[in-house]
Amino acid sequence: MRVPAKLGSIIILCLFLVLGRAPAAAQTTSAGSELSEPFMEVVDVEIINIDTWVTDRNGDPVGGLEKDDFLVYRDGQPVEVTNFYAVSSGRPTLSSRTGAEKLDDPVRAPIPKLPVREVTIAPEHRLWLIAYIDNYNIHPTERNRILPDLERFLRRSIEAGAQVMVVSYNRSLDVRQPFTDRLSEITIVLAEIKDDIGQAVIRRRDQADTLRQIDDAESPDQARLIARLYADEQMNGVNYTVEALGRLIDTLGGLPGRKALIHVSSGIPMLAGEEMFHSVAEKFGVSEPYSDIPRYDTTRKFESLDRRANAHRVSFYTLDAGGLRGFQFGAAEYGGFVNTRLRSVLDSVVPENLQAPLRLMAHETGGRAILNRNQVLPALEEVADDFRFFYSLGILSIDTDSGRYHEIEVKLRDRPKGTRVRHRSGYRSKSTRTRVRESLRSALLYAHQDNPLGMEVLWGRAEPQGEKGRYLLPIRLSIPLVDVTLVPVRTGQHEARLELFVAVVGMDGRTSDIDDVPFGVRLSDEHVEAARAESLVHTHKLLLSRGRQKVGVAVLDVFGSQSSVVTGIVQVGPPDEPDSEAGNF
Repeated sequence: MRVPAKLGSIIILCLFLVLGRAPAAAQTTSAGSELSEPFMEVVDVEIINIDTWVTDRNGDPVGGLEKDDFLVYRDGQPVEVTNFYAVSSGRPTLSSRTGAEKLDDPVRAPIPKLPVREVTIAPEHRLWLIAYIDNYNIHPTERNRILPDLERFLRRSIEAGAQVMVVSYNRSLDVRQPFTDRLSEITIVLAEIKDDIGQAVIRRRDQADTLRQIDDAESPDQARLIARLYADEQMNGVNYTVEALGRLIDTLGGLPGRKALIHVSSGIPMLAGEEMFHSVAEKFGVSEPYSDIPRYDTTRKFESLDRRANAHRVSFYTLDAGGLRGFQFGAAEYGGFVNTRLRSVLDSVVPENLQAPLRLMAHETGGRAILNRNQVLPALEEVADDFRFFYSLGILSIDTDSGRYHEIEVKLRDRPKGTRVRHRSGYRSKSTRTRVRESLRSALLYAHQDNPLGMEVLWGRAEPQGEKGRYLLPIRLSIPLVDVTLVPVRTGQHEARLELFVAVVGMDGRTSDIDDVPFGVRLSDEHVEAARAESLVHTHKLLLSRGRQKVGVAVLDVFGSQSSVVTGIVQVGPPDEPDSEAGNF
């Protein structure tokens, strides 16, 4: 992924004090000092939002449901729904007890463009939409055929309040357009993608060449070796594909709200090289080649990918650009080496094999799979329903330090015939510190900032150090104490505990390790109220390389479980040459 800036190792030097009219009796503690044990017990509780979609037998959204209409099970055991949020026509709905109702479908009619001020979706339910073009697994003709419909869909999503990012993949991830709500930027990028190479052309040529080699083989053993070599190459491609998707998903974890990834490809093999083993068995009339197929089963890889997506609240919407597939192997180019019986087998096996991962990815994450559709716009309009009509069921997770993955199931108490309930199949417990780290990484990559603590950051002037090309950059944080949680301690004082997290993104797109430093403030009980009008100042210094740097700072209020994340771009040392790429974040 391209997020340029020079990478620097980080050294943190900590100082802090209370600004302004701080009471003389106030005591401060820095990193390494032993803080008192508070009387209260700090329990790390996480609210898990389970995005849920309910549709009737015709696929239309069902509205009018309330919290008591849903049953949630975690690892087979019922759990209480503590938070409930319902959205209809892109707006939160008020509680009513009118019962379930079929909603009119405004998505399929023209959607009016709404002023930004009218978008009222809560931050934890806002939509981040990623258009992911898998050029490694796509035929360019098929891709370009559906791009106009994809552009129309993205336009409607932006008008409904979504932030859209465009990513392409061809053995490496490329963020073609960072998150934006400007349609013009999306249009330009999609036009550029039309000229990209689609590797599925090469893959189909290799497939035909391998089938020809198997037909020319003189023995089953020789043919099986050819099939295995082909399957090995296919497996390698699947590994790269899954890992790239996983890396992208991990960067999205810190974004607050729902994430929807529109995955556009011509399919990915679930059983790498499956068609070749069928060909060997058919040519030589033997069954042994079928025993090779399980060796190339990639199901577990995709199941692991789905768990990563569920852990970060990402739903897959998979689109097979190939549309309604015909009889590929009945074409004249296969006539000399694919007999009639084998053609029938391959025309059945190959499409199903390519679509199996797309079905699994969508099913396990609560999304939709768009398969065998030559006209994809109507299907994309159904996807738009999910963005504008949904329920979110909040449950508590108190084993946040375990990192355990939990299976979940959502049911309706009274489920009319034909009603379908979709949701992600699980989630992973995360500690507060893990969530802050994810938020910091996402902020560095996607320019997202969240600052409920009202933290102010002042970037100082970097001073050269003895080591060549290294600079020490001072950064000062100012945190109003009014929103910081102060708790009583045994000594008759109140105490606040905070934790600083710092990271830098380099020009090569890599993010540095995240360093964290605990700090706090201790006040006499009688001075707590006066201190509420003051701010805590915390100064630290970073040892960085020369160049324009993107630095991310996060502060966690440990007792209040609230955090702020702020990023900034600073010039470290003399400016680079005019033609340098520094600063293109």
